[in-house]
Order: sequence, then structure tokens, then C-alpha cells
Amino acid sequence: MRVATERLDRALNPRTVAVVGDKAASDYMWLRSMSEFQGDVYSVQIDPNDVPGIEAMGIPNYSSLMEIPKDIDYVVVAVPRNVAPIVLRDAIQKNVAGVGMFTSGFAETGNPDAVALQETITEMARDSGLALLGPNCMGLYNPAVGVRFSRDLPTGQGGPVTFVSQSGGHAVSFSAAAHANGIGINKVVSFGNGVVLENADYLEYFAQDDDTKFIAMYVEGVKDGRRFFELLRETTPKKPVIIWKGGQTDEGQRATSSHTGALAESMDTWDVLIRQCGAIRVDSMTELTDVLKALIALPTFTGDGVGLTGGTGGQSVSMTDAFAKSGLRVPMFSQKSLDKLGEFFQVIGASYLNPVDIGGMNRDMTEDIVDILGSDPNIDIIAMQMNPSGLARNPDQGEAQIASLVSARDKTQKPVITILFSSDPYGEGQALKALDLRLQEAGIPSYPTYERAALTLNKLVGHHRFHEGG
Repeated sequence: MRVATERLDRALNPRTVAVVGDKAASDYMWLRSMSEFQGDVYSVQIDPNDVPGIEAMGIPNYSSLMEIPKDIDYVVVAVPRNVAPIVLRDAIQKNVAGVGMFTSGFAETGNPDAVALQETITEMARDSGLALLGPNCMGLYNPAVGVRFSRDLPTGQGGPVTFVSQSGGHAVSFSAAAHANGIGINKVVSFGNGVVLENADYLEYFAQDDDTKFIAMYVEGVKDGRRFFELLRETTPKKPVIIWKGGQTDEGQRATSSHTGALAESMDTWDVLIRQCGAIRVDSMTELTDVLKALIALPTFTGDGVGLTGGTGGQSVSMTDAFAKSGLRVPMFSQKSLDKLGEFFQVIGASYLNPVDIGGMNRDMTEDIVDILGSDPNIDIIAMQMNPSGLARNPDQGEAQIASLVSARDKTQKPVITILFSSDPYGEGQALKALDLRLQEAGIPSYPTYERAALTLNKLVGHHRFHEGG
């Protein structure tokens, strides 16, 4: 039996949650993670050593799911492997919508008894139509309603991005990284072994979800490759899909087998199919967050001519090399732009052919320079280097630079990004973070290196060209 969409809706947007098996030894990690949940939270625990701590938190505790007086939408299962079928039986009998099974030690171990036990819970869930996340997973993070798999994650506000991950660790890391980068999360789903619901099912569901504008997926393997790639091809014209494929090497494929029991496929095949389906390939958490914050903040663009400004002479050369190596162009400005720049630009220790090496005498002319870049027909993208230490000494200058970028973006609808340069990023960590947060407020993506900025822009150019037929 396929899991009904209505049932998955209940599971992923719960109004009642139960946690089975939380313990004092883990400092009640699951119950504490639900402390911001907007609905009712219940506990199921029979160990007399753990019950007092649960009651001290003001959470009603019961000896089984069947005793809970209300209907339950979502259940977190954190019990020993051999107990999991008993809990699952009660969840099915109580008509629970979905279960996030944190319990691990199933088929991923290769142990015949563990494999048989996984087959048992799989058959139970499938026969009943239960939305089973896992086993061997972190389950659900829905910040809008306060369902979390870590007490450190923010709640209270949703966002446009949904991340589906076979890895629980990557799910937790992405949730934190997205918050740090100003990426609003709709949902994060960690599904581990994926015995009932796997990559294709989540792709199909979130492709139809109005609250999800961008889908990101960490994939170790798929059970039905044809179905997955057909869904991927159908989804990418409607909303961007980013694929991070784990197990790209022989050694990595062996690791995926022991991690979630996934069967890995050739990376060459994956690369071709990702491109043919119009998805965006990334190869790390860094690339994933870099691409997402650009997708969210930047308009659609297919031009690859970059106008660079903000660096010194040598830095300007390095910027140019990085963007050109990535496949982007750093073209000469139009003659009209050069004439305008020549009217006021002080060339002592500076230059303006592209990149614009502002030097020390043109810092107060940033607005005019960026305005000229924005109106230049040869320039499709504006990229400015900013130095947090200099701006910390002169905050007004920093605000003027940000205002000039916002103005150019709003007037021209061209993409605008920044590169935050520091010769001592550890020592200037606080200043870098403060500047990044200010840029997040302004809706301008920032990157710590030329290479990361260039790679991100090149991926988006290719993505937009594919979907615009170019």
C-alpha cells in the first residue's frame, strides 16, 4: 500500500507528537527538542528510572501509545531494535500518521537477523499505509511548528527550502548551516534506510508542496532509478532541485552500503542524468548552501559577463582569474562606461577597465562606480569585494557600499553578490559574521572566496540557460 498524501501531510505537519523511549542517559534529547512544539507532546516510557525526569518537564508519560487519550500525528521511536516492531504495532493500531524511527542497527549492519527484522517492520508499515521515516534516521525538522531533532535548532518561522537527506548527520548539519547563511527552511527530512518512503517519494511529494520553492537532496542511492529521474525531469521546470550525491568513489560507495544499506550507482551516470534532467549538482555542504542562498536571493539570469570591483591591483587579478577559470567572462566595459568613469576616477594607484581597482582615492565614489557597472550592457552580474576590517573602522563607508549594491540591484534587476576578503579570517571572525548578517538583511549573498562565488554563479548560469532553452 502506498502512503496516502493526506497521511504524509499529517506526519510532516503534526499537531500532536509522541516520543517513545527517551531516556535520562541522553538528557531526554528528543523531548527537549520538542520544547518549542506548538501542539501537544506526550511521552511513552516504562523504565522507572527515566519517568521522574519526564514528569519533571511537565510532559505526560504513558506506558504505551494506546494509552494516550488523543490522536497522534507523528511519533519519534528511540527504542532498542528488538522492541521497534512492538511500538510500530501500537502506532498502526492507534492510526498514527507517521513515525520517525531513530532506532538503528537494521539492514545497514548486514546481520541476517537485523535484515529480517527490518523486513518485518517494512511489511507492517507498508500493509498499513503508515508514513515511516527510517529506520536509522533523525526524522523531521519542521521549524514552523517546532518539531526538531536537535534542541539547538531555531523554530517559529518557516522558509522556502526543503532538504531531503539519507544521512541524519547531514540533515542536522544542513539545518544549522542554513540558519547561519540566512536560508529559510520549510522542512528537513532525514529518512536513513528508507524502507517505505525513499528519495522518489519525497521528491514527488515536495514537487507538489506549495510551501516548498527549492528542493535539495542528499542521495546515497535510489530504489527505482527510472521513477526518480522521471520525477526529477518533471520537477525541475517548476522549481529548482539540487542534488548532492554521496558515494562518488569506490570507497564512498562502500561507505554508503554500511551507512544506510543503499545500493550505489556509477557517478558518471548520475552526472549525466542530473544534467539531462535540469537539476543542479553539488558535491559538498558548502556548495549546497552557497547555491541555495544565491538561488533564493538572485533573479533569473543567463548572462555570464561579470563586473568586478573592490579589490586592490593584485586582488583584482586574482578575482579575474577565478571567475574566468570557472567559465564566466570578465569583459571590458563599454566605451560609454569608460568615458563616464574617466570623468571622475582617480587613476593614481587604481584602474577601471574591469575589474575596477578602486584604490585609496575613489572610496567615496562607490555609488557612482556601481551605478555605471549596473547600466553597462556588457555586464550581466555585479560582484564587489568588501573588507570587514576596513569597514569596521569606517561603518559609514560600509553602509554606503551596501546601499550602492542594493540600488544597482533594484534599478537593473541584475544579480549582485559580494566577496568578503580577510587576510586573517579567524582573527576577524566577528567582523566577518557581522558584515555577512548585514548583507543577509539587504538580500545580498556573500562568499568568503573568489572561487566559491564564481563556482556558484557559473552553476546558476547553466541552470537558468537550460530551463530557458539556451
